[in-house]
Amino acid sequence: MVSPVTAFARAVVGIVQGIALYLLFRAAQTGSWPATDGQVFAPLLLVAVFVPLLIVTALGNLRIGALAIWIIIAALLCAGLGYYDIYSDPTNLGNAGFGAILTAGTSGPRVMPWFSLWLALAAALFILQSLIVSSAADGKLIASYARHFDVSWKHGVQIVLAVLFVAVFWGLLWLGAALFNLIQLDFFYQLIKKLWFGVPVTTLTFACALHVTDVSAGLVRGTRTLKLTLLSWLLPMMTIIAIAFLLALPFTGLEPLWSTHRATSILLASAGALVLLINAAYQDGLPEPTVTTVMRYSRLLASVVLVPFAALAAYGLYLRVQQYGWTPQRITSAACVAVLICYAVGYGIAVAHSGSALRGLQTTNVATAYVILAVLLVLFTPIADPARISVADQVSRLESGKTPAEIFDFRFLKFDAGIYGRAALAGLARRSDGPQAAAIAEKATQAMALTSRYQTQANAAPFVATPQSRAANITVIHPAGQALPEGFLQKDWNAWERKYLLPSCLYNNAKCEAVLIDLDADGVSEILLLPVGLGQSGTFRLLPDGSWTSLGAIDNVQCPGVREALRAGKLEVVPPAVKDIEVNGERLRVGAVGCARETTGPSIRSTISPN
Repeated sequence: MVSPVTAFARAVVGIVQGIALYLLFRAAQTGSWPATDGQVFAPLLLVAVFVPLLIVTALGNLRIGALAIWIIIAALLCAGLGYYDIYSDPTNLGNAGFGAILTAGTSGPRVMPWFSLWLALAAALFILQSLIVSSAADGKLIASYARHFDVSWKHGVQIVLAVLFVAVFWGLLWLGAALFNLIQLDFFYQLIKKLWFGVPVTTLTFACALHVTDVSAGLVRGTRTLKLTLLSWLLPMMTIIAIAFLLALPFTGLEPLWSTHRATSILLASAGALVLLINAAYQDGLPEPTVTTVMRYSRLLASVVLVPFAALAAYGLYLRVQQYGWTPQRITSAACVAVLICYAVGYGIAVAHSGSALRGLQTTNVATAYVILAVLLVLFTPIADPARISVADQVSRLESGKTPAEIFDFRFLKFDAGIYGRAALAGLARRSDGPQAAAIAEKATQAMALTSRYQTQANAAPFVATPQSRAANITVIHPAGQALPEGFLQKDWNAWERKYLLPSCLYNNAKCEAVLIDLDADGVSEILLLPVGLGQSGTFRLLPDGSWTSLGAIDNVQCPGVREALRAGKLEVVPPAVKDIEVNGERLRVGAVGCARETTGPSIRSTISPN
């Protein structure tokens, strides 16, 4: 029975958490300290989010002394990982291969931890809390598997129910605000929009929901049993799918598998689903005479299937690393493969020793929980930081000549590898000796100048067209073999006031096709420029002073067969169907643009006309 003192303490913790989060969010909104220093703000935020939740769930389940020690350790863990997360990548230039939250993609100092750290820290703290509470409940260092199972699933169901409760709570608040708005009273609507109201109310509601579910242990166990029973009946289907996949491999070979470039991730996800369903069917491991034959053999076969799945995932990852080296994603996949191997080996041994009874599965699950904790800890600390390891490997491959400078991803060092990548990039930019030294230094320098991961090299150092580049990029398709006038190529089209209305081959590194034809019967050919692919077309005329000017775009050039007819020389100039109207010195042109329809200006068989 949970005492009223525990209920009051949980409510107080919920309110204090709300106040702390409100102050942090307010600082982030106003740009005031500590939100100006990511190495202070991120640790405080992680502590404020996770530590109160640990206190609420542990109250009543741990003695005060044990609770105090655990909370200090948890707070130090949150603060330390939050500090290193910002230290290892203090800007918003990239995501260190993991993804970001809230401030991703913007430049400047970063104050929010990457989303991957939130997930990893939540998982690690959940496992640690379950292990500690289980040990306290059994009164020994390593609790029984039945206790571990009961506590961990209880906490999981509590969290899910609490999230649903908070969602319904806010749904009702917004419904109430809508009711008051019906009678022109918006005070309630304005209230629930306030940050100082919303954050503390949410944390208090969540704490109360956790308390209610802790009191109603029978409800939680019933929900857990129903959930696991439903999941367990998916195990036969998934087992059949996995076995069919393995039986098909000898006929298809492994090449189609590796050609997808995502085989390892899919294999890992499938194996993870099998582990979840096996445990849903196994539950706490206590003898259960009602287990059906189908379920018993499904979990046995699924446990056996894990072994080839782990082997295939490991082999696929090995091939990719051999070909392309380590990346943060591959290091994370390697960690997942290591965890999967623990499950596969343990479950395989359980099958070998006890058949469908799977005795020994309990030991595997508890031992692998510690492995997961260790993996999470090393991945998010300097010990095995994926960015640090991948930078060292990729740079080594580049410097040895194994990876040519032309295909090396310098952008990865700038945007996806934090301080380690940017330090390596600066070193490569100063490189003066060794294989590919000049090319490496040049490309590293170019990458350092980029300000966005999506910025093209053309944007980083704008291409300036020259007469030579225009001559190389523009092909005269009619009359065949004729060259463009030298004055046209020499004109500085880069300085044209609205050059975005011109074909891009005149000012950028793009391709065009040209048609030379006399449109106004003055004995001098005009130039029609048509982009290769999508883009702006244009018509150009020689002026009496010897300079060239733009007459405008060309209509209907996109119509079927037009390009082919132009290349074949099948074109002629025809008069407009309707004459222009001159108003106050300006020509008004009447026409309908569209394929197989007459246009109004001088045209080439109704397919091309200057505006």
